[in-house]
Amino acid sequence: MRPPDVVVLGLGFTGLPTALAAAEAGSAVVGLDVSPERVRRITEGVPGFGLGTVSERAVGEVIARGGLRVSGGAVPRAGTYVVCVPTPPDRRGDVDLTALTAAVTALAAVIGVGDLVLVQSTCPPRTLDRHLVPLLEERSGLRAGRDFAVASAPMRVDPGRASHPFHAVPRVIGGYTRACARRAKGFLDAVGGPVVEVGSSAAAELVKVFENTFRMVNISLANELAALCRAHGVDVDEVVDAAATKPYGFLAHRPSAGAGGDCVPVAARFLSLSARREGLHCSVVDAALAVNDAMPLRTAHRIEEVCGKSLRGSRVLVVGVTYKADVPNVRQSAAVAVLEELRRVATVEYHDPHVPRLELSDGSVLLGVALDDVDWSLVDAVVVMTRHRVVDHEALAARGAPVFDCGTGDPVRLPDTGLAA
Repeated sequence: MRPPDVVVLGLGFTGLPTALAAAEAGSAVVGLDVSPERVRRITEGVPGFGLGTVSERAVGEVIARGGLRVSGGAVPRAGTYVVCVPTPPDRRGDVDLTALTAAVTALAAVIGVGDLVLVQSTCPPRTLDRHLVPLLEERSGLRAGRDFAVASAPMRVDPGRASHPFHAVPRVIGGYTRACARRAKGFLDAVGGPVVEVGSSAAAELVKVFENTFRMVNISLANELAALCRAHGVDVDEVVDAAATKPYGFLAHRPSAGAGGDCVPVAARFLSLSARREGLHCSVVDAALAVNDAMPLRTAHRIEEVCGKSLRGSRVLVVGVTYKADVPNVRQSAAVAVLEELRRVATVEYHDPHVPRLELSDGSVLLGVALDDVDWSLVDAVVVMTRHRVVDHEALAARGAPVFDCGTGDPVRLPDTGLAA
């Protein structure tokens, strides 16, 4: 492989698609990840390594022909560096910049005059110009905007949904300077896909947290609507479907056990905390977060209501623990939060073909069970939290235990199919 043109730091949900796109555009790409297991899974082509955001076959092909090299080693010299490391929430819900700081510190040791540093990690507004640029300048001895370009282009991905491919989703970019933005736009234009330029890196960062906060607010509103519909004896899906026939001013959101994943609830907290630092108060966002935080407990209580009895002392099987269908991600998963609520009163096992091992908030670990290995004579209830396509959910009702589907936002008992177990 020739010396790299592009180095991608972090090969998760956003970094791997970026590395693939750059390689397919003709660049020599090195993809780096601090997890040896992650590197192994990608290089060996272990099924599921694409995490629902990229074609595993395409990744294998570019690796085979030498367009992409995956490594856990040091950062090599290149002209373009794309930072895609996680920025999870800390215990207060604020951003944890540990991984991002480490990545930028490593970059500062190798960047040279004329290079581009493009940050795709989701960050609160002003993270790039207040934290990352000073760090890069101090450690490299170079000046951002003069010696090297730096810009923010938060990634937009929808894991598990092929209807929103990488090249079709517009990328929003904002540079530390206008010249930085032009340099970043040139790279993204070459990689492919439409590019929308905004006036600053802070604006680009704020676009990402706002668009995910928008979803957070509307999902919480849909959950409030579900409770009201239940009180009036009305089908919430019927109401949402009818409202969605309005051709303007409405975007359908569905109730659920709560929004999860790396972006929606996390970005909403970033926005709220950023506002507080500026002396502002986002009351609508805070209310939406409060509703979302309460949904797992509400869902657990609602399961007992639909069941018609307390689950205390029962044995419960939870099916699906990821934050959304057909992806292996359990971060901020409402399904896991419901499982933990149920464990307070019941003995709980879980089945999820995408998650063989689950670490809970108290540090304990559960191992997933195969459906064929379950002793169904001991199961008092089955709770379907996440509907993966590879699971035959309707057949669960034939196993003998009552099945409650929480995928609609309000637990519904599935009918017994009458089939033999």
